[in-house]
Order: sequence, then structure tokens, then C-alpha cells
Amino acid sequence: MDIYNTDDLVKIVDSKYSLCIALAKRARELGVYISAKKNMERVNVIPPLIEIESGDPLEIAIQELRENKVSFIR
Repeated sequence: MDIYNTDDLVKIVDSKYSLCIALAKRARELGVYISAKKNMERVNVIPPLIEIESGDPLEIAIQELRENKVSFIR
């Protein structure tokens, strides 16, 4: 996992607290998707929006937010 500078991510979202909530929610969704995919189950969750080699849901969520693939509405 890479080390990310949170200052760059806070510019996308209004505060570091909102950043934490947005990343946690998206990482939780991705975790459900990844575990369901391993068990060959169906879920109503949006799959990862980027191509990345990592299987870590948090890293995928950070990259999605960095590339503006997901947004956060307060």
C-alpha cells in the first residue's frame, strides 16, 4: 500500500472528517463486493470504478476519490 498525502485528498472533500467518512463508506462497499465476488454471490454494490492491482478496499477507495470517480455529498 502506498503512503498518501491527505492534504491532496482534503482539497477534494471539504474537511478531513468528511474525507474519513467518505473513504470508510466506499471501502465498506468495496469490501462487501470483493468478499461476495470470492464467494460467487450476488450483491447490489457498485464494483470498483478503476483498474488497480491491489485488493485492499481502502486503497481502491482512495484511488477512486483521487481520480474523481466518486463524490461525497454532505
